[in-house]
Amino acid sequence: MLDSWLPFLIYGFFALAIPSSMIFASFALATKPHRRVRGRPLPFESGVSDGPPVHSRFTISFYLTAMLFIVFDIELAFLYPIAVTLRDDGVLGLVVLLVFVFTVVEALTYVWKKGALEWR
Repeated sequence: MLDSWLPFLIYGFFALAIPSSMIFASFALATKPHRRVRGRPLPFESGVSDGPPVHSRFTISFYLTAMLFIVFDIELAFLYPIAVTLRDDGVLGLVVLLVFVFTVVEALTYVWKKGALEWR
């Protein structure tokens, strides 16, 4: 029974030992003394000020761009599995794949001409 659980136990040991050793090493090898500062500086976050949070509204173009990205990303994520599945179907599979790709390109062209990809 131990033979079947031994790989999991070894994996669990390393899963605990590696992060623990990194935390221990960071405290052991620190050059500055650790002291708590009341007004601790906040980390820099991509140019966003660390002041009080400002509630600003996003424009509709932000949401449209996000939705378009998700739609085209999901369609292209299905492209490889469809190609693998339809490989056994020969010419019919190739035609189905080309129709799918044509539909994706047509939708992208339509969205592009409508100006939905322009950031305003």
